[in-house]
Amino acid sequence: MENSVVQGEKLQSLGHVGELFTGVNNSLLATQREGGGVQRVWEQVLGEVEEKVGRVTTETWLKPVRPLALRGETLHLEVPNALFRDWLLENLLPHIRKSLEANLGFPAQIVIHVATKQQGELFPSQGYDEQESTKGDSSRAGAKKNGLVSNYTFSSFIVGAGNQFANAAARAVAEHPGKHYNPLFIYGGVGLGKTHLINAIGHETIVKQGGKSVFYLSSETFTNELIAHLRRDRMDDFKTKFRQADVLIIDDIQFLSGRERTQEEFFHTFNTLHQSHKQIILTSDKFPNEIGGLEERLRNRFEWGLIADIQPPDLETRVAILQKKAQQKKIQLPHDVSLFIATYVTANVRELEGGLTKLGALAALTESPITIDLAQQVLQNLMNGGKEKNKEVSVEAVQKAVCKYFAIRVVDLTSKKRTQMVAFPRQVAMFLCRKLAGASYPMIGVRFGGKDHTTALYACTSIEKRLKHDEELRSVVARIENIVFGAEN
Repeated sequence: MENSVVQGEKLQSLGHVGELFTGVNNSLLATQREGGGVQRVWEQVLGEVEEKVGRVTTETWLKPVRPLALRGETLHLEVPNALFRDWLLENLLPHIRKSLEANLGFPAQIVIHVATKQQGELFPSQGYDEQESTKGDSSRAGAKKNGLVSNYTFSSFIVGAGNQFANAAARAVAEHPGKHYNPLFIYGGVGLGKTHLINAIGHETIVKQGGKSVFYLSSETFTNELIAHLRRDRMDDFKTKFRQADVLIIDDIQFLSGRERTQEEFFHTFNTLHQSHKQIILTSDKFPNEIGGLEERLRNRFEWGLIADIQPPDLETRVAILQKKAQQKKIQLPHDVSLFIATYVTANVRELEGGLTKLGALAALTESPITIDLAQQVLQNLMNGGKEKNKEVSVEAVQKAVCKYFAIRVVDLTSKKRTQMVAFPRQVAMFLCRKLAGASYPMIGVRFGGKDHTTALYACTSIEKRLKHDEELRSVVARIENIVFGAEN
């Protein structure tokens, strides 16, 4: 369990509770069982803070916080994940501290614990899936009518650093549609999970809110429906259909660009829903003010609510996605292979899933075990965004990329220095010159300050052996390759 200790204006991040307090876990639980005094204090704090920050903020960011214990002059709080912790520290901590001091009569220290169940978001238990499947059976039948994709739910959405904020906002909207963030505008690159997340909102809303009318469609479908109703002179039906929705979800809203009649109709639909406190959810590959050919009045309305971006997943999240997808597809994916794929296929989630499907299919057809060698053979066109075959790599490009990553100079790399700070990057550079530039061992020796070819051979062999068992080194090599091919700055 992670912790953040707040004292005055100082934040100290710790790895485990036990590092701060001896036996704190047992004693915290013991304190919790002693009459619930901490709960009463926390409820008083919540009431006072709500008067300052409002009900929506309190419901979203404070109600999920659990008071663990009040020990002496220290209040222990548990938050669902690191996103909540960081948001509290940056936005609500002064209010909490002031209210706490007023209620206790003395300044108190605050310890924020991140719940260990955060990992469960990456690997939801089978029990949860079954529970959601059971309670959502009736809503899944209606999914075909409202356009929702049946398997795009919160339980199958992989939460990581790049989408944590968007996920929290989506869950808040699903809990109280039309009340929290309206509209909710989610933007990000292709294949990062926007469509999955907004479908999850739709499913969760139907499950939790009962008879809510939910519509999910792309902007292209919205345009086509408008054209069809215009052709049949049935615009009243079109207006009734969408303006009576409780939740309207439009995917890829950027494709309304340049379509004046569609924009006008959507403008009036937006106004009707918003004034009726109905939820509007939009996605785009761009921030609202970057969408060209969009009327200013629409752009302005898109910015009324909350704008959340989704960033490309980091290495750990990519591994989690692969393992989750492999579990769903019943593919036996060893951890070292998932790490290898996640290290080299970095573009987006869609490519990860596509690569996994291709790998699983070939392994099944050939009755072969899935190994790193097989993955490398099958997924070669996806490695580093498929750029290897389209770009000539020079020795100089490799040297510059290695120096950029390790923050050293090219002149040091090609010198006779043997310090660890230079020797290891030099070995990595020689290995990559061999792999990416196809340079011979004698040529590598020459380009690295006139060294003997045996030095280059030793360096390449040494790095190659370490890559088989050293996960950190694989990550380093992949990052440098991304720099070479322009996938990383």
